[in-house]
Order: sequence, then structure tokens, then C-alpha cells
Amino acid sequence: MITIDWLRLQTLLGEQGKIWLALSGGVDSVVLLHLLVRDAPSELRDRVAAIHVHHGLSENADTWLEFCKTLCSNLEVDFCFERVTVEGKGSIEEQARKERYRAFDKVLRDGDVLLQAHHANDQAETILFRLERGCGWRGIQGIPEERSLGVANIYRPLLKTPRADIEEYATRLQLSWVEDESNEDTRYRRNFLRHKVLAPWQEGQPNIAKHIAQSVDRIQAEGRVIKRLLGEALERFIDQNDGLQLNMLPEQERGFWLSSYLSDRGISITQQQQMALVEMFYSHHQNQPEFLHRRHRIVRYKNVLHVLPKALPVVAQKITAGQWLIRTFDRVYCDQEVVIKPRPDNVSLHLKNGKTRPLKKWLQDKNIPNWWREQIPYIYVDDELVAIADLWQAPYWQGNVKWEPNGKLLWPSQS
Repeated sequence: MITIDWLRLQTLLGEQGKIWLALSGGVDSVVLLHLLVRDAPSELRDRVAAIHVHHGLSENADTWLEFCKTLCSNLEVDFCFERVTVEGKGSIEEQARKERYRAFDKVLRDGDVLLQAHHANDQAETILFRLERGCGWRGIQGIPEERSLGVANIYRPLLKTPRADIEEYATRLQLSWVEDESNEDTRYRRNFLRHKVLAPWQEGQPNIAKHIAQSVDRIQAEGRVIKRLLGEALERFIDQNDGLQLNMLPEQERGFWLSSYLSDRGISITQQQQMALVEMFYSHHQNQPEFLHRRHRIVRYKNVLHVLPKALPVVAQKITAGQWLIRTFDRVYCDQEVVIKPRPDNVSLHLKNGKTRPLKKWLQDKNIPNWWREQIPYIYVDDELVAIADLWQAPYWQGNVKWEPNGKLLWPSQS
């Protein structure tokens, strides 16, 4: 018998939130849709909708879309779909997953819950997959039953249910579903583990997926305690600006604490990335080494590690005389009408001592970190650079500039 914790779902759902089901058309999501329609309390049933992501990877993708659309129409469930393009380097599976979550994030609103039909066998495959790649204690915690996605929540109510129970339910109710032919292709590592490792294992141990799911439950519970204790221990290495003080980390534990620091800030790294980051940030070949990771930049400045937002393109913006211009990382004031433009090339600055200094050298002299060198306001009158924030001003120019970083991008005077 398959059961869903409706009370837990109600707790995760906002007052005006919708319940979105990620509907692929496969047996798992079809069964979950039927459970929602048939068994959900009326106050939840009326808030159910389905979303299908069209990846365009299979010649059957249009057929699957039509199947999902018809199924929802027959069950009187609101339906929408998103088309995505899967491209880029690396695993097709991983790229498809990233595009899928981007599509979900685009549709979900504050207070919504996205239901996914992951089951106990998916959990077992994930554990095997991560062990094969050499995961640590975080990786072996497997798929979480619930987590946030932007302003919404994800909930996986079937995560403890074996796939056999789902298939039995679908057969008993004579449900229809689609089959993704790529699931049989053992060139994909997950499929190999499913068909060549887990399936033979289940022949001798039919309940192995259920037992692994139970073990993961225990590991996740213990992991929450470990994470709390680690957070408390990590605090002694953190400075007043939330930076990780690298020179305080015990040599044999550097990778562990670096990974813990990043994980607490929502950044997951592989074992290989951890080793590369330790080598990069403890090397002195670069003054300000930087590692780009999705939406963040991980940088070292004066032996302190910082997690910063990625750089934004700088566009020309006019400052009205006597008014503040609010930007993403700062605000700028001038008593004259001026324009902020991108950082200029091959410019030398006239200094108060009568000498000139190339802009690149001046930025280094001022210890302005790499991440601010493009973002700092370069102030122009017509086509002439007359000021850089309130740090430099052309000797002949009489304007008055005020500049205030807002803390979203670390400024060295704060460190």
C-alpha cells in the first residue's frame, strides 16, 4: 500500500501556494498524480497542477507531451509545460537535470510545493552512483525528502516506496504511462547501476532498495546533528565578514573545512574540486586567486576566503546632479551631472603629486581586489575620465563624489 504524508505536504505549502507535480509521463509520476487526485484531502486536491518539461532529446518527446496533456485533461488537473534546450559539455543527464530545474524555478511561486516521484530504488541508485564517484558524508545522505527551490519547496513523498509497489499499484488500477527508451541504455552510468548492479542484487535480496532507503533515513538524521556541530566548530575559523581564515585551518583538515564552509553557503563541490581549491588557495603563485562556481565567485584576499556573487556587466548610467544612483553593489552621488561607464583600457591617472600612474598599477597600489576592478564606478564627463568612486579625482575637476558600497560585494576597507 502506498501512503502519502498529507499533513507534511500541508505544512510545506504556503497559504496561497499551489501543488505542482513534475509529470514526465512515466509510471512513477503517473501513479503520484492518481494518488493526488484520488486520495488528497479536498483542500489540497483543488490546488494540484502538473508541469511537464519537454527536453527534445527523444523523437518521442512530442508524444510524451501529448500524453501528459491528455491525462491531466481527463483528470481535470491544470497542466503546463516548458520546452528546454539541452546543450553544453559533460553528461547529457546532468545538463538535462539542470535545464529541468531551471524550468521548474521559472514556474514556481512563493509558497508553492513541487512534488517529484523519486522512489526507494532511485535512492539506492543515487547512493551507489555517489559511492562509485568517491563521495563523503554529505554525498552518502542521498536524495533529500524535501528541500527548497528558490521561493518554493520540493517534496518527494514516494522516496521510501519501492518501485515494485508503484508498478503493482499502476497495474492493479490499469493505468497507462509512457516508457523512456533511454532508461534502457546502459551507456548511461545510472542505467548501468540500475540494470547491471541493483537488479541482480534484488534477485537475492528483494528488499535491498527498501533497506538502503531506511539506512539513508538514519544517515540523514545523524547528518543533521553532524551539520549542526560542524557549524558551531566552523565559527572559530570565520572572520567578522563571513570569510574563512585560511591560515587558521589545520593542514591535514584544510579540504574538509573548506568544503564545510562552502556547503553551509549553498555551494556543493566534488572531491576533485576540493583538492583543486586547496591547491589553488594555498599556493602563492597568484595574489588573488579566484574560482568561478555557477552563481558565485570563490576568492582569496589577504589569506581569507570569500564567497561573492558573480560579476555583473557594467553599462553606462547617468547620475543626475545632486541625486544618488543606486546600483547592485553600491550607490554613487555627484553634485554634477556625470556618467558611469565601464572600466577604460590603457588609461593613466594624473596624481596630486604631479606624476601619472597607469590605471592598472593604481588599482594595485590601492589594493583594490580583482572583483571590484570592473564594478567600481568610473565617472566621466563627456568622454573624459574625471573620477573613480571617491578614491581618485582629476586635479582640474571640481566635482564632489560620494561612494558607498552596500556590503553585497566585499570591499577591502571592511576586511
